[in-house]
Amino acid sequence: MKGIKILSSSIYHPENKITKEEILENFDSKGIDVRGLMETLGRNQLYKTKNENIIEMCVIAGQQAIKKAGIKPEDIDMLIFASDNPEYLAPSNSLILHSKLGTVNANNIFDFNNNCLSMVSAMDYAGKYMMASKDIKTTIILGGQMMNFFSREDDAVIRATSGDGAACLILRKEEVKDNSGIIDSIYLTESFLNDKMRLPVCGMSNILNEDIDVEDKKALFISHDVSFFTEKWSYLIKELVKRNGLEVGDISHFIFSQFSLKDIENTLGLLEVKNPKDKYTFIADKYGYTGSASPIFALNEAYNLNRINDSNYIIFCTVGIGYSMTALLYRV
Repeated sequence: MKGIKILSSSIYHPENKITKEEILENFDSKGIDVRGLMETLGRNQLYKTKNENIIEMCVIAGQQAIKKAGIKPEDIDMLIFASDNPEYLAPSNSLILHSKLGTVNANNIFDFNNNCLSMVSAMDYAGKYMMASKDIKTTIILGGQMMNFFSREDDAVIRATSGDGAACLILRKEEVKDNSGIIDSIYLTESFLNDKMRLPVCGMSNILNEDIDVEDKKALFISHDVSFFTEKWSYLIKELVKRNGLEVGDISHFIFSQFSLKDIENTLGLLEVKNPKDKYTFIADKYGYTGSASPIFALNEAYNLNRINDSNYIIFCTVGIGYSMTALLYRV
């Protein structure tokens, strides 16, 4: 039988490291105490761009993933740019990446924006499309976050906890045993929090209006209670494993959104996962929150630390502002 497997993954972050001490000093000077926020979310340092853009970061991540996969750019049949931080509205960022990566046979290309679900959702949608298509065997998915240039000076959530970076996944359709590869996914959207973030605040129709302050052309994040996310995540995970004839205990590793360490720990607590510290990988303490790329940052780290082995079941679980959620079941 055919299945969609992860052929390789890679990440890239800028060299410009921002230490915890620098973050605290910056916000202390503004009279804003971010210590509790950083503790809850699990932050020690960030990486921020100085002069790179998201396309340049994606190119490096893509080149690394192609090399790691042992393939050539011309072996790729489909290219997806998955992010809510595009560098351009037109032409598509995927078209520019197609040129820079030399994926000359990737005739199916597109940009995909599902906020911070983007890379995991793109993995899911690409897998379904690949299974239905006779022409698509290999897909490259590129995405990341670059909020450094778009965040307001007083935005503690973005400036004190989010990092810049890019990630890449390469998927391959191949003969598989034991139902391995992408198995199933589940989604939940309740959009009542849609007004808690805007980028740009003024809307694109007003972006050239000189009467609007430059800060109102950046991102606006309004703090809000999302403690209920853990209950929703645990619900999705339970439903996903149940309908695939599994139990939570059958999952060897969880790849969560890297936004909040506490939310990860609380979700595993609700699921009554045994030895939870061994069942997830958290990397936002090193890189900050990297948006849609954050689960791929965690996946890449888990592979590097040999936490994921053949035949393991793993679950990707992430959330997007507004809010929407997804959980995806994968067997190595």
